[in-house]
Amino acid sequence: MRIALCQLNIEYLRYEKNIIRAEHFICEAARNHADCIVFPEMSFTGYSMDTAIISRWGKDACIAMQEIAVKAQIAIGFGWVCSAENRLAENHYSFIDRTGKMILDYVKIHPFSYAKENCFYQGGTSLPTADLCEIPFMNAICYDLRFPELFRILAKEVYAAFVPANWPAKRFSHWKTLLQARAIENQMYLIGINCVGDQDGILYSGGSMVIAPDGTILCDCKNDEGLFFTDISRDAVLTARESFPALRDMREELYKKL
Repeated sequence: MRIALCQLNIEYLRYEKNIIRAEHFICEAARNHADCIVFPEMSFTGYSMDTAIISRWGKDACIAMQEIAVKAQIAIGFGWVCSAENRLAENHYSFIDRTGKMILDYVKIHPFSYAKENCFYQGGTSLPTADLCEIPFMNAICYDLRFPELFRILAKEVYAAFVPANWPAKRFSHWKTLLQARAIENQMYLIGINCVGDQDGILYSGGSMVIAPDGTILCDCKNDEGLFFTDISRDAVLTARESFPALRDMREELYKKL
């Protein structure tokens, strides 16, 4: 599967402008024969606690991505926000296939309480999976990367994990280390998609990357906005797991008793 990572300089709370720029990148990715293009967390608004504003654009973003996916004949991964119960919101990341069908919709399980995100967003309660080009995959969002349990639960079922984020520059070393750790320990591809630029006074330095099942960095987008292409394959995961079969030694039943 050929993946296009769109490391976007998101213009804070300028939904319409971000959507127009996103469509440009989507069409460019399709022209370069990508099967899927993925954007950072809260793709077209930037990371915000102003849920009353950004949730207004959530459904519009879903409709726009469905229409563009069909038009460009490419799958799209993107982040959006919607209102939920108890005056809170949900931080979503969804995948639309080239027919316009939403094949995965994930709600961020771990709100970032350090930044009071839990006061504005409620955590998700499910961990869905889907398939693209015969590669089963899962999704996590930003802070979720710090919780290895999510990835371990699905380690034997999926071959790739997408982690869209708005990960600040000051904690970039954690981003890189955790992506590699999740890839190595679960012998799967990790696709981290971060943003660049300044949003509401916070600096984001990019560093979107694709990590192979053995921890090798296949693609490093550094700190520039743009599209970056990488090919991943089902066979590479199977080969990695057969040549060093660590997952076979997992003792799930024992873990539950400890």
